[in-house]
Amino acid sequence: MSIKPTRKTKKLHIKSALPIYAAAGAFVLFALILPIYKLWAILLSAALAAGCYFALDKLVFTGRDITVTEEILTGDKDLDALIKQARGTIESFRTIAEKSGDQSVKEYLTRISDSSEDIIEEVVNDKSDRGDAYTFFSYYMPTLDKLMGYYDTLAGKGSMAEEGRGRIESCLGMVAQAFEKFRDKLYKNEAAEIKVSIEVLKTMLRADGLADKQERPRASGVDAEIDDISKQLQTELQEEEKRLLAATATN
Repeated sequence: MSIKPTRKTKKLHIKSALPIYAAAGAFVLFALILPIYKLWAILLSAALAAGCYFALDKLVFTGRDITVTEEILTGDKDLDALIKQARGTIESFRTIAEKSGDQSVKEYLTRISDSSEDIIEEVVNDKSDRGDAYTFFSYYMPTLDKLMGYYDTLAGKGSMAEEGRGRIESCLGMVAQAFEKFRDKLYKNEAAEIKVSIEVLKTMLRADGLADKQERPRASGVDAEIDDISKQLQTELQEEEKRLLAATATN
């Protein structure tokens, strides 16, 4: 899975405006005291005002440092717009989760938010995963956002409203599982790429005489773990596809 961040931070120094105001006030004060109609008085007033500014700027009103977060996006204008919207949706899910008094709802929304952030990270960092991303960001996320909007606004609005909230609550577990499976599907692609890269590396090492020509049995290790992950994810995806086909046929 990808390890590149989808957001980066940088520090900015914000200067205080007070030294500027103080310098302007000092210039006016010196201009009133000195014969400002003379050139030397103007220059002296300006020099004293500048000295006042630098003294206050460096020693008293030093300003403040802030940390700014910058989003790393794909470069695809349409997809980036969907990703920005999805990030806002995730924040609203987390807010609703914190407000909810139901522990199950909080748990499901937290899982949904976490898997959604993982999906964004994977889509930003891996171009091969962007084909399926449009459906996720343009349909699944906005639809769930709309439902959670209803869920939030219907709180305390009577028995009919609570019935609607109950229906939304009942589907959150399925949605959480589906989002996690979508994420795992993206990770499966990377696991396959890792396996191929390892095999290419082994082939090159053998060709250069830096590794044994014969492949040794793999009882454990990185390769075996990658194979296990790939097989597990593949099995889960196949089972999910069968369930979806069965549900479609029934409807």
